[in-house]
Amino acid sequence: MRRLPILSAVGLAILFLAVDSPNTIPTPPSEMVYVPAGPFTMGSNFGDTDESPEHLATTKAYFIDKYEVSNADFKKFDPAFIYKDGNDNHACIVTWEQAATYAKSVGKRLPTEEEWEKAARGTDARLYPWGDSWDATFVAWDETIPRGGTIMNASSPYGCFDMAGGVREWTDSWYKPYAGNEVGCESYGEQFKVCRGGSHFCDPFSFRSSHRFYLPTNTTGNYYTGFRCVKDLE
Repeated sequence: MRRLPILSAVGLAILFLAVDSPNTIPTPPSEMVYVPAGPFTMGSNFGDTDESPEHLATTKAYFIDKYEVSNADFKKFDPAFIYKDGNDNHACIVTWEQAATYAKSVGKRLPTEEEWEKAARGTDARLYPWGDSWDATFVAWDETIPRGGTIMNASSPYGCFDMAGGVREWTDSWYKPYAGNEVGCESYGEQFKVCRGGSHFCDPFSFRSSHRFYLPTNTTGNYYTGFRCVKDLE
């Protein structure tokens, strides 16, 4: 049975007030989508302990890339970047430091955990970007699949693609416990950055939009780690 999002009466009122009218929605930059300001349900009480507690989070309005940054795009920034021939349109595999530097070079930045999760699951507390039911045809299972190349090519509520599968996506957030989480973890603090979205060969549990993964900033850890950027409204 589907769980209802934890939007309280106050939260619903804020959400109603935060909804943009068609006349006020800004035009996104090329290959980006718009995510309005307002609250959403973040985390999960049924996933790993670091996902709890499920709680109400809020973001400002922002733009986010429709797709992960490609090999071809990253090579324009770093001519020394090497990838497999023919994989121009595949998500690049880079460290957090590389991702953050690229984002700054194009006038963008990496998303916070809140921004990434909201863009992936919207405001209805869905498990996956496309809804609550697992469907392998929506996921980029391995490195042979280019960006936007899944069988069904399903998007998130705001129009982002490949937010489950492809590569784990770097965020700008340190791996820390959510407020109210009383389960200790020695990895918490400012030593690891959070990745989201699952990657090649992950299981359905890891593809959930609330799932968290973490790595040091200077390595991929031999995982498939890439990123997409966000841009603030000016």
